[in-house]
Amino acid sequence: MAAGKSDNTAQKAGLPWYGKLILGLVGTGLIVKYTPIVEIMSLFFYVVMVPFLLLASIGVLSQGAIEGVLGGFSRTMEALNQRVAEKVASKAA
Repeated sequence: MAAGKSDNTAQKAGLPWYGKLILGLVGTGLIVKYTPIVEIMSLFFYVVMVPFLLLASIGVLSQGAIEGVLGGFSRTMEALNQRVAEKVASKAA
């Protein structure tokens, strides 16, 4: 910016609040009237939500499987350690 110039040009070019409101209403009305909203939402659902939900389901499935395997492994190791401790205690007595 040159020295001495104020930044009033951005304020002069902007719309007042009611102009923005009217522009938004007109734009929304035109979009609703001339575009197939239901088809666009359906396409969004199939393109975005179905793969997202599929990946989320696979994530929950894998998390459950990992917890099950690790839980079973932990319980098996605890049972083996307990049996070994009992045998060691019976041999020591």
